[in-house]
Order: sequence, then structure tokens, then C-alpha cells
Amino acid sequence: MTAANSTAAGRNVLVVSTVAEPAAALGDQIRVDDVVKVVVPVVGQGILDWLANDERAFSEAQETAETTARELPGTTVAADAGEADVALAIRDALATFPADVIVVAVEADGYEGLDDVLAADGSAAGVRMVEGVPVHVVTLAGPAA
Repeated sequence: MTAANSTAAGRNVLVVSTVAEPAAALGDQIRVDDVVKVVVPVVGQGILDWLANDERAFSEAQETAETTARELPGTTVAADAGEADVALAIRDALATFPADVIVVAVEADGYEGLDDVLAADGSAAGVRMVEGVPVHVVTLAGPAA
């Protein structure tokens, strides 16, 4: 084991994704010795959809979380559907998972406004943090037109 490897212990990584298939893009963000929790917010539905199809949307988010968890390196301790609001989904997850780093996967057009949410805890300019935990945002191209 090299000196670089001996200091690189596994981390607790919270993965929050609003895209259907983020694993390929997130693979280099997660190491094989990391402990991972995956949360997929239940997004993309209006209030009437939420009232009528809450279970369907939740089930789809849960399935995406489980699929993502299977495809990522590391050891997954949980894969769950989360709150539609990404910031709230992150904070909910942090209440039960002591993350060392947060990785957020969003479509490029879904990134708008996320900086305001991630800097809301008073972190220094240019440093994304939520509750003192550094955040890495991975933007993925949306579906082809």
C-alpha cells in the first residue's frame, strides 16, 4: 500500500440525484471503500399529480435510488426516495447519515437555483456546503431532443 492509499480512507458519501440514470457519471466521484447513501427526490410532478399519483412517483424514485445504489462502487447502506425539494432531501438524509461529502447529480437545466440552496448555510463564496458538509455537483446532459 502506498502512502497516498494509506491516507485515503473510505468516506461516508451522500448521493442525491434528480436524474434517472446517474451512475455512469457518478462512478468517478465514489471510491470502492466509500460508504454510500443514495437519495432520489420525488420530483417532476405538480400538486395535482402529487395528490393523484403520490405512490407511483414515490415508487419510481425508490426504484431509481435502488438501481443507482447497485451500480455505484462502494458499500451502500441505504437507497431511498426523498423529499421533492433537493435541499430538504439533503437535510433529511444528513439527519440519519453522517456524510463526509455530498454528491448531487442534476440535469444541466436543473442546476439553475441550486447554488443559492447550497450556499445558504453561510459558506464561503465558491465553496458549496450544506450543514458544514462539502457538496460536489455533477451536471448531466438532459435527454436528446
